[in-house]
Amino acid sequence: MSLTLREENFVVIDLGSYLTKAGIGANDTNKPPSVIVSNADFNNPIKDEEITSWEDLENLLQHVLFQEIGIKKSRNDSPVLLTVPQSWTKEQLERLVQIFFENFNAPGVYIATQPLMALYGCGVVTGLVVDIGHNTTNVSIAVDSCLQLQSNFSSAVAGKELTAFMLRSMEKDDILINEFKKHSEESGEEIKLNEEFARYVKELPGVCNVLVGHEIEENLLSVEIPASIVSTPSAAKEDTPAAVDAVEEQDALKKIPDREEIEYKGKKFTIGRYRHRVFDPLFDPSLVGSDSMSLADMIRTAVHYCEPLELRPKLMDNIVLTGGGSMMSGAQRRLKSEMIPFNPVSDNAGDLQPRSVKFVRIPEYFTVLKEAKYQQYASWLGGLIVAKLVFIDPKNYISKLDYNESGPAVVHLKSY
Repeated sequence: MSLTLREENFVVIDLGSYLTKAGIGANDTNKPPSVIVSNADFNNPIKDEEITSWEDLENLLQHVLFQEIGIKKSRNDSPVLLTVPQSWTKEQLERLVQIFFENFNAPGVYIATQPLMALYGCGVVTGLVVDIGHNTTNVSIAVDSCLQLQSNFSSAVAGKELTAFMLRSMEKDDILINEFKKHSEESGEEIKLNEEFARYVKELPGVCNVLVGHEIEENLLSVEIPASIVSTPSAAKEDTPAAVDAVEEQDALKKIPDREEIEYKGKKFTIGRYRHRVFDPLFDPSLVGSDSMSLADMIRTAVHYCEPLELRPKLMDNIVLTGGGSMMSGAQRRLKSEMIPFNPVSDNAGDLQPRSVKFVRIPEYFTVLKEAKYQQYASWLGGLIVAKLVFIDPKNYISKLDYNESGPAVVHLKSY
């Protein structure tokens, strides 16, 4: 006799290298995660998508389930859908399942891959996912809910590197350096320009705009949005939920001041024009001393390796941009401008060649999550949607009975 599981008890945990997102209750899918935990509080058990400490990871998961969500281990009736990186191995998945059943007394477990969940969160089953995380940037492709393993590419140029790049630029800003000295003298204690400050500024909404084709060190007002982008009818809708006209966005860029004032720990600071170059290492990894492929090259190569060939144009029309590093204003517009040179110019180009670059977002009918700031939770939303579908039937997920009969290896029979 199987246990009847209730939607309000379904738990989704989205494991990241920097943050872990979680929440309980799949009866309402139009909501952001209620629990966001910094992995640094648990010694960063996941680094570069690899588990560095099983003990710390178990402590993190235990904290999420029993402290943050408030589940009672002795009478645990909350099945867990866990989203994980695509690269995790058979042994890692088996050990995860073992922890949940033997240590957490879970009634059911389902393992889902993050790229696929991000696509589901945006309402598609075939597409290309660009996930700009803290430690890695990943490009993945799925066709009819099947991940194309040969089209998975990863780069170490990600949020952490962008923060370091921002910090190096700040350290050359004499005005900012003098502001730190002034505040230190006034307060009587040293206020440091460090990575924490650089990350804070990088993540402030509206401060670091990702500009297109910019030469801001010479003339900020000369910024031009390529005509191919401005003339695309859907471009504005793809970049902002409010469908702001691309020409209006260009006018707004011309009004961006040389220096932006921000407040940090009760003190005022001003940030120079370099704040608009934070995203640049993704497209030119040599800026941070990396020989990785650029983001545009990773996307182009991933599409090139995808089968069948006739799906390649569809992939470029179904790009999901997600992850914390994707939240800077103008990121989609910049990525689109970098990809346009790879598209054929001639009208006589073959049907197998992509002709456009389009992005898909969390659908409008998610009245809360459709906001641009929640696009980074696409994988979380996809997990919530899948949880509603799989936990209604024991045939779809790993139950405690399945685990008792087959052991950890059962994970490979019931997972995405």
